[in-house]
Amino acid sequence: MRIKFLGGAGEVGRAAVLVKTATGSVLFDYGVSFDPQGKPIFPEHVRPKDLIAVVLSHAHLDHSGALPSLYVSVKPPIYATPLTMELSDVMYTDMIKLSGYYLPYTHEEVKATMESAIPLTYGEPVELAPDITLTVYNAGHVPGSAISVLEAEGRVVVFTGDFNLRDTALLRGADVYNLPRKPDVVIMEATYVAADHPPREVLEREFIGTVKEVIESGGTVLIPSFALGRAQEIMLVLAKYGVEPVYVDGLARQVNIIVGKYPYLLNDYDLYKKAINAAVEIPNAYVRKRAVGQEPSVIVSPAGMLKGGASLYYFKRLAGDPKNAIILPSFQAPDTPGFEVLAKGEALVDGTTVKVRARVEWFDFSAHSGRSELEKFIEYFDEDARIILFHTDPSSALPFVKSMQARGRDNIYVPLTTGEELELP
Repeated sequence: MRIKFLGGAGEVGRAAVLVKTATGSVLFDYGVSFDPQGKPIFPEHVRPKDLIAVVLSHAHLDHSGALPSLYVSVKPPIYATPLTMELSDVMYTDMIKLSGYYLPYTHEEVKATMESAIPLTYGEPVELAPDITLTVYNAGHVPGSAISVLEAEGRVVVFTGDFNLRDTALLRGADVYNLPRKPDVVIMEATYVAADHPPREVLEREFIGTVKEVIESGGTVLIPSFALGRAQEIMLVLAKYGVEPVYVDGLARQVNIIVGKYPYLLNDYDLYKKAINAAVEIPNAYVRKRAVGQEPSVIVSPAGMLKGGASLYYFKRLAGDPKNAIILPSFQAPDTPGFEVLAKGEALVDGTTVKVRARVEWFDFSAHSGRSELEKFIEYFDEDARIILFHTDPSSALPFVKSMQARGRDNIYVPLTTGEELELP
């Protein structure tokens, strides 16, 4: 058995890992990154005819965005939860709308991708080929996300995709204790290997306190959020503490409907229904204008880094008034307007510099495991299990490996280059 990193080695993004067996290859995820101009960067190519299966951990584009490019002629089966496939369909449609000129696929390939899907249920094994079995478990990252356990050739491989051990308002934490303790190899994301996230209860109280301060002072709060996962989490936290009115715009509206069809995957479906029913959807430009400045309110809208989407409309109209606030609830990548707002108090939008006089805050509502959770996850497995850290920055991951070695875990490896290949002894 060999493991090849087609993407995600020495970088955060474009996750793609190929597990080669004697029977054929299994591809875990096939995502994209984006350059500063918004052009997608694809993983290393793989021949679809060599694949006996594709396993998709979740619908975020850095794990799924390149997948339709494989479905031009040969169509290998895709294994994922039904929710992941529904959400992926929406994400692909949006990506074609925004980046279609740069993509090697169209709606036709997306249709072929969807038609190739085989639904997975947490905890139920599926045979991919003779002597190759796949079982997935809740990853706690976004609705429908999955940690995979692949059994092949007498070996056991765990692939995490993105995962979160902690409960959130939206989801229960990852089902770690269903995983085998003595796998041969664990391929795990380590995005936030450098730091811990704050306690969720403290984070929520500070966040709600800031929101209420602004509203009670007559201001409007803009919360740019990723459409999948973060927007729903923010809406639930606002509903949990009774904050109103809340407007929701952009792709988040469509995601809300899809996620609501899977109540058994959510941490608190009653809270989810409360949040969705309380929020005012913004379906068009007329309602969008009314949502700005008519009354103190909260607006939840993609894109999460202020890089396109309806959030830019609100940003341009709210940023100049010190009564308002721009609250960023997620990581802001360099070269994005969100990062510029945090670093410089201004952002270049549509060729014009927008100076921010509104209050600016950042809250760490991450849906990834932090450093302590990553340590805990590694310690769960037997010392003989080989641990591979991907989807991570080497400048943070390599010191982490040294610290784990000092604790007796000397079987941890960080691939650094795309195309790197490892052989399991």
